[in-house]
Amino acid sequence: MSKCFKVLIDSFHLYHLPQMEPVAKLLIKNPNFDVYFSTSHNIEIEERKLTLKIFDKNNWKYIIGNDEEDRKKQINKLNPDVFICGWSRYPIQEFCGPNTICCMIYHGIGIKPSYYRDHNKRLDIRFIEGSFREKQLRNYGVESDLELVGFAKIDPLFNGEIGSQAEILEQLCLDPSKKTILYAPTFYPSSFEIFGLDLIKLTEKYNLIIKLHQWIYFKSNFAGMNFKKQKKLINKIEKRFPAVKIIMPEDYNIVPLYRAADVMLTEASSTIYEMMALQKHVIICDFYKKKFSHRISEKRMFKRRLDIDMKSDLYDFCYHIKSPKELPDALNKCFNEPDPFIKIRNKYIEKMLYKIDGKASDRIVEAIIKHLKNRKYKGERK
Repeated sequence: MSKCFKVLIDSFHLYHLPQMEPVAKLLIKNPNFDVYFSTSHNIEIEERKLTLKIFDKNNWKYIIGNDEEDRKKQINKLNPDVFICGWSRYPIQEFCGPNTICCMIYHGIGIKPSYYRDHNKRLDIRFIEGSFREKQLRNYGVESDLELVGFAKIDPLFNGEIGSQAEILEQLCLDPSKKTILYAPTFYPSSFEIFGLDLIKLTEKYNLIIKLHQWIYFKSNFAGMNFKKQKKLINKIEKRFPAVKIIMPEDYNIVPLYRAADVMLTEASSTIYEMMALQKHVIICDFYKKKFSHRISEKRMFKRRLDIDMKSDLYDFCYHIKSPKELPDALNKCFNEPDPFIKIRNKYIEKMLYKIDGKASDRIVEAIIKHLKNRKYKGERK
């Protein structure tokens, strides 16, 4: 490959960036690629400012424009050979010329319907994290090229980029002699309000890391879900319990926290499958604050936010608690009893994560190079 190919990595939301960052680093190191970044104007102002700050901190070239229409014009003027997105719920066809190879490295893995319903027809390639998703997408009628590569987001856990648990805990100013709990609730439906300050009391013997979804900080509400109470609660914890490590949006990548933690506490979240790769316990909270309409019809909630068929799978390799008071017993099982989930967890790792060798991002770059060599130009495209 003698030509220098232009790549545009479009991190629509900040939380899309950790999945694409390992690939971006490889592309930047490769002299055959000229890499640019971008982010949308159709997000919260504070989220956009922070994303641009991160681009600047990494000395990444980026295209932003004066508004979303101007951003489209500038990206089209760049005419990238490759356009990489983290989801396709926006008109990506307006950013990609006819000869641009349009790729998606999806930002999550797991049980939400969006993981297989989100597929713009303009996509040429979708990078797939496991055989389960590959089969699911084909059954859903997706015809784009699917490249089975693994889950690039967790590559740093297996390629030496992320240090030891003791090193991460030291960076977080936490006691390495204590067991560490990572509480990573989703934005909705969330157990955070139901736990309240009891979460601190129930975990007082351990290190506690709390990482809320970024939308809790950037948005006051979403689709009728109000985040004011969660914001008030996290502010109260920050003021009253300085020993609790609260992760702010600036630390946008949760992956190092998987290394730091001995167990993770969450609800239905893609983080379950990411933590699973390290053969660590996950405790799922089967209690959460729900909208009134979802209290009336739980089925409506799962249709919107979860995949009912996969919800039952979660019972196979995670501990579950039905109320906050059950947390101490679940933690005791995690830390003091033999792990009953090893075999079933290995089954899901093979099914959901393909290979966890730290080289998913390498396989993505190899696939991009292959598609560039075989690219069909305007008039030849299907």
